[in-house]
Amino acid sequence: MPNLNAFEKRFPKSGVFYLGHASIMAVLNGKKILFDPIVLSKPYDESWAFYPPQIRDESFHNVDAVVVSHIHQDHYDVEFLKSLAPQAKLIIVGGRPEFESDIKSKAQRTVNVIEPERTTEIFDGVFLHGVNHETNGVDASTIAFDEHFCVYHGNDNYLSAEGLSKFKAPGRAVDVACVPYAFIHWYPFLLDCDGDALLDKQTEGQRLVDLYMDDCIRAIEILNPKLAIPFGANLLLQDGNAFSEMNLAVKTPFEFFDHAAAKSARLADVVRPLLAGDYCGLHEQGFEVVSHSRGSSGDYRLAADAYLKSLPAKRVGADKSLPPVEEFVDKLNQKISGCDHEASDNLVQMELKLPQRTLKIEIDCRSFSAVQVREFSQSRATHQFTLDEYASMSWLEGRRFEEIIGMRRFRLKRTPNVYASNVLKFINTAL
Repeated sequence: MPNLNAFEKRFPKSGVFYLGHASIMAVLNGKKILFDPIVLSKPYDESWAFYPPQIRDESFHNVDAVVVSHIHQDHYDVEFLKSLAPQAKLIIVGGRPEFESDIKSKAQRTVNVIEPERTTEIFDGVFLHGVNHETNGVDASTIAFDEHFCVYHGNDNYLSAEGLSKFKAPGRAVDVACVPYAFIHWYPFLLDCDGDALLDKQTEGQRLVDLYMDDCIRAIEILNPKLAIPFGANLLLQDGNAFSEMNLAVKTPFEFFDHAAAKSARLADVVRPLLAGDYCGLHEQGFEVVSHSRGSSGDYRLAADAYLKSLPAKRVGADKSLPPVEEFVDKLNQKISGCDHEASDNLVQMELKLPQRTLKIEIDCRSFSAVQVREFSQSRATHQFTLDEYASMSWLEGRRFEEIIGMRRFRLKRTPNVYASNVLKFINTAL
């Protein structure tokens, strides 16, 4: 990998190499530390594609340490962790027992758990300081630093101003801040609605896109780095169309730069829309950024569209047979029967589009029971999901519905069109 070789020669002691999306390799005091590397795995059953593609290199298996921020599949490459050289340290920030249990059971190696909000020396003269998200129990951010260089890895953790201020405790100024800026949630972009509800959806979508870009600007102002890398959105739904509703909601790094520069001329000197293979670091002549990224957001979107169209379409294999539906419904009932979720007068309706037929399964949130039906009921409040054939088959084959939501291969129609947190919690955790 020419870019990686050039980086290692130019910045042997202090630097950041961008693998793409939320993956970096930081070099501190000569030690190579990977953050959230995605090297062997493909998120959510290959439903998403990285653009530009993640940088991959055999040397990544022999780094000195790997830090994994959280459990989401675009940050947590279990197969790669298993393949690491024995001497590589695997590190997470503690305080999240479910993640800690999961990675210890799957990585098949020792996991070093550092205490949150306490500076830990992970190698001679190399330190790590982590801060967990205040409420969600999932995310954690870190700074890694030595005597000369400090890197912030924000993955997709949107910390409050108070949370970000905790990185001042070690007394180190941040040189490079990798800060999330993009809203890649399915809501509201995959809602089916029309009329006034469609206008509300469009307004809400733009509000959330702007909210998260402004949150990134706030984080940059608090961290005050030499360089801010707009982070964690080089990920598109692999639907062959970079201009689809879901993919247009994922703003490009160039769009964020334009947004930031319009807010403040000073930010235009700090924010750089780096792409996979770009890098920066500290040498005798000072701090330097080496970027191969050229063009505009429009150029980027056209290139991403061509890339997505070059990938094979996600289809159910012709050799796959439909699992017994009655058996699936029985297992679903066993899973949800007697669950401790808050009961509600809602029906969750699953329309499964399969190559030869359509299945309809209705789940009652009052009795926590599921049944296959010919037609959906229209007498109660509903959350009606329509899954494409790939997601339909994946759910029937036993994947949790939280993973199906991660695939983004669905549409949702709500009647009435209101947010019901208790129903969504049931869908995400019980199904």
